[in-house]
Amino acid sequence: MEIKWLSYVPLYIALCEEKSIAKAANRLGFSNAHASRQLKQLEDILKVQLIQRTTRQFNLTYDGLAFYQKVKALYFEAESIDAQFDSQQEIKGRLRVAASASFGAFMLSKPLASFKRQYPEIELEVIFTEKPLELIENGFDIAFYLTELPPAGYIGRRIRALKCKPYVSVNYPNLEVINHPRELINHRHILYKNSEFTLDQWMFQHVKNNDRFEVCFENSISVNLVSAMVDALVEGCGIAMLDEFALSQLSKEQKSDIIELLPDWVTDSILPLYMLYPKREHLAPRTRLFVEHFKQVLRS
Repeated sequence: MEIKWLSYVPLYIALCEEKSIAKAANRLGFSNAHASRQLKQLEDILKVQLIQRTTRQFNLTYDGLAFYQKVKALYFEAESIDAQFDSQQEIKGRLRVAASASFGAFMLSKPLASFKRQYPEIELEVIFTEKPLELIENGFDIAFYLTELPPAGYIGRRIRALKCKPYVSVNYPNLEVINHPRELINHRHILYKNSEFTLDQWMFQHVKNNDRFEVCFENSISVNLVSAMVDALVEGCGIAMLDEFALSQLSKEQKSDIIELLPDWVTDSILPLYMLYPKREHLAPRTRLFVEHFKQVLRS
């Protein structure tokens, strides 16, 4: 039996991921007209509209999304089979990675660079954003996000639990000795806030006597990027609750101006950072390579 739509799969996947006929055509080395004809032929073969397209919009229909999810999985399987039976073949293709803008840039820059050096034929596309993404719908292979639990259909590898401490700069005009969490309430605060939550409530516990005290910070300044929190901290805009990893990119001179407050108190961990990838029996070879590469980076 001839499967008439099979040869159109690479183009259709490119269209769904690029959300543009021109970009998909350029990716595959086609003309725009050829890509448009191919899409029309595919829709005629399937007898459904896959993509609603106007001069300004390019959206998958319900059938288009369902078809994309099926053929993307099929394409991954085909790549896995191809790699299995041709081990000498150099693995190529595009790997799309989504990551939290706050922590992704810090954590991924070195692993991505070393991965690219090791596998130069794999094209990397990395999107840093704080906006939650429908990973499958948007064609992402791997994601790094703060979450309580991995979403359905994904395998999650926990990278680290973020434990935050209160920090202040010597440039802060109201700098003073703070001996108890309740004293934080009287100061300016730099908060992390995104579309889903604001990190303004913190439970402190004393490391020796286990006393607990909850603090609700007032919003002096709120941002949705940790790097912006660090910048505001350095400039003396207030007290910020930050994981020590967020301060790792500062220069020695800048670090010398930052003071950790309440060293005898600890806070509960906030949402853990996960590496997420689709729950499939056979991952695409390039996805599997990146997962193993990142695991190795964590162990080293």
